[in-house]
Amino acid sequence: MKRKPTNPEVLLTVSALYKGQRPMMKELAKELENGSATRVSVNVGELSKLAKAAKGIAVPGKVLGWGTVEVPMVVAAVSFSRSARQKIEGAGGKCISLYEFASLPDAPSGWVLAK
Repeated sequence: MKRKPTNPEVLLTVSALYKGQRPMMKELAKELENGSATRVSVNVGELSKLAKAAKGIAVPGKVLGWGTVEVPMVVAAVSFSRSARQKIEGAGGKCISLYEFASLPDAPSGWVLAK
């Protein structure tokens, strides 16, 4: 039996992402529908490599604090560890929720999906 998310914030985010017309938003929504046991965890060191060529990075899971952040980046994710948030914001970047990402007028133009 496939488990569905029960977190009201995640359900609201999935709904908002499905309203988006771009394939990346629908792919993010499908990833979030799988439930928390299958969500990805990405370290800021990996995101730092992706940030050099992207306007922003969307993560359908949690961002963890291992690694260094060399460039300012905008990251949208389900959640952030305290150290990841400190490193991203300390480098001049910004951490936003996926719900905020879904409401951006130009999302996801120029954004990269991190899995």
